[in-house]
Amino acid sequence: MQTRAISLMTLSQNPAEGARFYQQHFGFLPTAELPWFVSLQHPDHPQFNLDLIQKDHEAAGPFLQGKRTAAVMLALVVDDVDAEAVRLQQAGLTFLMPPTAEPWGQKRLQVLGPDDVVVEVLQMTAPDQDWLKQQV
Repeated sequence: MQTRAISLMTLSQNPAEGARFYQQHFGFLPTAELPWFVSLQHPDHPQFNLDLIQKDHEAAGPFLQGKRTAAVMLALVVDDVDAEAVRLQQAGLTFLMPPTAEPWGQKRLQVLGPDDVVVEVLQMTAPDQDWLKQQV
């Protein structure tokens, strides 16, 4: 299969409000806006779409219609997670996890996004060599 783009779609109570969150805090831009659907792209990754669809709309399909988004994490890799933490704290976002250095080679934080989507902001770091030896 050849794909031209990849999309993550979330079921949203309010797609327009959710889209504003991703635009304001993470730099996504709208490519389609309807009352029940918003498609976003990040200028650095034009082949990835973040779509928000009204959870009760028929376009969600019979299996998903009326359900809510659950257990979804959107991960954004950045150069400086500490700088992003300061910016996101100043913006008043709800932190689920403060900046945390992980032994597997990441420094990451998590904030709560619309419709209970967890937005993870992470920076790649050198893994802890002792931890790596224990994993084999």
